[in-house]
Amino acid sequence: MIPKPGESIAHICARIATDLLPKASDDYAAADLAFLTVMLSMVQQDFERFADVHVREHDEMCAIFRGARDRLPPDLQARVDAVLGHDQDTSLLASALNARADVTTRLLIDVHAWAEGEAGPEAAWAVDLDREIWRFLDRYAANRAYDVAL
Repeated sequence: MIPKPGESIAHICARIATDLLPKASDDYAAADLAFLTVMLSMVQQDFERFADVHVREHDEMCAIFRGARDRLPPDLQARVDAVLGHDQDTSLLASALNARADVTTRLLIDVHAWAEGEAGPEAAWAVDLDREIWRFLDRYAANRAYDVAL
């Protein structure tokens, strides 16, 4: 294994930007190398944060599901129970984390759609759930922001 893959990718980016880019034979090649450098820096950022983001977001979604479970209709309760029953899955492989995120994110979307349909003056809890999910989605988007120089 490469002991510090994030740093290795950063070194590749620096090499492209400081050595190969100035030697590009034409504007197209220079633009292509610049694009590759930006993309590699984004890969480096994702590599560094991938598991942390997935694990934290899974925990946050499970907390939302636990809080909402008793108010949900039976079909959503069953799906929540299935997700919570696998809450201790410990594989940090990217494929396993992505598969788990696919299930929990789809469930969050369905719970959110249901809560939005229930929200109203007689269902303040649904309004609160809707707001809680929107706050989570704001954090979800922020977790995926890139710091790149363009």
